[in-house]
Amino acid sequence: MIHPLLSIQARTQNLILKYFRYTHYGRYMAKIRNTHLGESCFIIGNGPSLTVEDLDTLHRKGIDTFAVNRIYQIFSQTEWRPTYYVSTDHVMIRDKLDEVNKIPAKVKFIPLQNRYYLGIRVKGAKHFFRNDRREKDQPEGFSLDCTDQVNIRGTVTIACMQLAMHLGYKYIYLLGIDHNFDKIITADGEIIIDPSVKNYFVEGYDDDVASEVTHDLGNTTRAYYDVRRFINKTDVKIYNATRKTKLEAFEHVTFEEALEQIEARQR
Repeated sequence: MIHPLLSIQARTQNLILKYFRYTHYGRYMAKIRNTHLGESCFIIGNGPSLTVEDLDTLHRKGIDTFAVNRIYQIFSQTEWRPTYYVSTDHVMIRDKLDEVNKIPAKVKFIPLQNRYYLGIRVKGAKHFFRNDRREKDQPEGFSLDCTDQVNIRGTVTIACMQLAMHLGYKYIYLLGIDHNFDKIITADGEIIIDPSVKNYFVEGYDDDVASEVTHDLGNTTRAYYDVRRFINKTDVKIYNATRKTKLEAFEHVTFEEALEQIEARQR
């Protein structure tokens, strides 16, 4: 039998999740909306094309960045640290909580469900409502107002895009989004294994779970094209500045061109 106090706690948590916008969590998300209106940022992926030199450049130029998951594994090689940290991977957060707690980001965006349902408490976390139900998606599965929810579409990068747009960033650049892995599921449902493909910027990045992971590239590719259709209706621009990438959903620019564009807007 469930203890009465636990039952009350569970009902309270479910109500908070249901009416997220009206809670102190939702009010925080409303407060930070458009605080970077018209600005530029980079979303940093953990692909093998990511270099310390590029991160050092972003650090030196003071450009805002979003980073994800096990990015802390590169910290020993660079003074760069992310402005914002995002993870939707509850298993990784649970297993690497000490490392995540030490990330000195301005804000760590973590799903509230991780705290309520899994008991995972991340230091410095600000929580959003994680939506995994496609029938509750906004158009194209993309939320422009994260006061309500952030739609999860198979890759944390898309959560970063929603949060970046919520914060008001108008020019969003991708870096380290190689969009290629050694084990993938294609759009046709075919499983392709290519041991020659390197997955991440460092060997052993996820050795603890690598044998269990097959990346559904068919699903995430569709999601990226959904994002493109959505942003084409707005004045926001997303560019792919990844040095080596198979993601074709967004206009390609070189890393150097991205920096030139940002500097030109600041003049």
